[in-house]
Amino acid sequence: MKLAQVKIHNFRSVLDQEITLQDYSLLVGPNNAGKSSIIDAIRAFYESDGAKFKEEDVPRIPAADQESWVELTFHLDGSEAESLSEDYQSPDKVLRVRKDFRSADGSSKPGLIRAYAKDGTLVNKAFCSAAELKNGRLGKLVYIPAMSEVGDHAKLSGPSALRSLLLDILGSVVGSGQAYNRLSQNVHEFSKNVRAESTQDNRSLDGLEADMNELLEPWQTKFNLHISAPSPDDIIKQMVGWELVDELHGQPQAVDHYGSGFQRHFIYSLICLSSNYSPAKPRKSSADFQLSLTLMLFEEPEAFLHPPQQEELARSLMKLAAQGDWQIACATHSPHFVSKNSRDIPAVIRVTRRATGATAYQISKAEWDAIADSNQAINEIAKAHPKMKNLLADDDLKSEMEAVKLSLWLNPDRSSIFFADHVLLVEGATEVALINRLIGDARIPGGTNGLYVLDCLGKYNFHRFMNLLSHLGIRHSVLHDSDNGKEQHHAINQLIEDSCHSEFTFCAKHVPGDIEKFLGIPPTKAHRKPQHALYCYETERIDPTKLQEFCALLKACLPP
Repeated sequence: MKLAQVKIHNFRSVLDQEITLQDYSLLVGPNNAGKSSIIDAIRAFYESDGAKFKEEDVPRIPAADQESWVELTFHLDGSEAESLSEDYQSPDKVLRVRKDFRSADGSSKPGLIRAYAKDGTLVNKAFCSAAELKNGRLGKLVYIPAMSEVGDHAKLSGPSALRSLLLDILGSVVGSGQAYNRLSQNVHEFSKNVRAESTQDNRSLDGLEADMNELLEPWQTKFNLHISAPSPDDIIKQMVGWELVDELHGQPQAVDHYGSGFQRHFIYSLICLSSNYSPAKPRKSSADFQLSLTLMLFEEPEAFLHPPQQEELARSLMKLAAQGDWQIACATHSPHFVSKNSRDIPAVIRVTRRATGATAYQISKAEWDAIADSNQAINEIAKAHPKMKNLLADDDLKSEMEAVKLSLWLNPDRSSIFFADHVLLVEGATEVALINRLIGDARIPGGTNGLYVLDCLGKYNFHRFMNLLSHLGIRHSVLHDSDNGKEQHHAINQLIEDSCHSEFTFCAKHVPGDIEKFLGIPPTKAHRKPQHALYCYETERIDPTKLQEFCALLKACLPP
């Protein structure tokens, strides 16, 4: 019923990657990371909308071998597992299929779809033909590209979502409804009457038929004219039309008079309805095995939508994905989409470009539970220090609180970390405000190269964000106050050091004492610290030498 894993071997920028899909998954990361390559590999498997493997899809780098294939693993429901041929039935109700684009020795036919037997071996014969795939044996694939036009999805003269929707409905109505019967009877009556009618110069259909038959008589052949009731396809092509009525103006408007955001929503609505209205195809035996799955691949769903519309669409997609037969994977650049899904971090797949090609980082549910447990290290420190312990409630000591905190903290602003090339973790809003101003004033070289400055909401949370960033392959640095003389901070500083990842933590540095004392900023109330720091900077009340030292410290936190 659901696509669980996708494994891709030698397709465009993807050399060898495996990702796990949830009901609703997000592919995130910087531009040119490989998100579209993953989407297109799945499309090439299904050959959706004309997407097919091409020789140029094989990477032209020495590390790549000559094979190219995509492998999909499905989790089946009970009826699907039972209808599967016994050779492929597994105790865990899993079906694993591979489409070979190219084999190293030419032993496998290009486009061949094979399946793994219940003993785990790949069977060397076709499991699914191209026609069976097109008819939905492995589910239905719906693809919405980043750029598309309403006409591509709503035309009635050729294949489109709207035409399929109308055909599905009309096809059923024609077979059982009274309206089409009455139309057929009326056409039959019209046919009889119109044949007998003639023009002023005495031409008629009956006369044409009679004259033709007179000429064909020596050949013992008759010519018969007939007028038939239109088929559902004919009705859609020639008799059905549609329009959009602007309720504000009270008159029809051409679709290109509407904004791009509306057009994207119109396309999405058509596709959703098209799949919902498709009639179910009953399975009769193992030969009729068919997955009841509609997989939607949506590229840049946020395109042309302002933030509130992005959040509304994200909620709509999550609701749709919660339906039993739907599964959705979005390739997005929108922190609003990530923020709405922050309660389910395992559903976020971060794709980035490494020397070995596109690389996907993902936190499994088991790994997420382990991270939540490891993040409780701060509670052990708090137990030894009464001042810290008084700041924590009983709920803070439970691992379940970790997901709640993260979903609360990962607002659309902080969710930008998933798209950054490098993240600088700092303690709070004062550092974010001042550092971003210094970057804007070009006082920190390299600060504009994909850097995001992250407010960790206090020193106690550094390890939490470091764990998240490291598991998702996001390079980062840490800058925190040393807080000399405060006993509990020795243990917290050590926790930060222990949380450094050998590959993804570039460095962890500290400001002697705290940032205000280091820069000579007079003390003020906590809620005024960010504005007070900016005020002192803009009015040149910070010692230039200290400011230069601070900028040098920031530069050391950034990779060359």
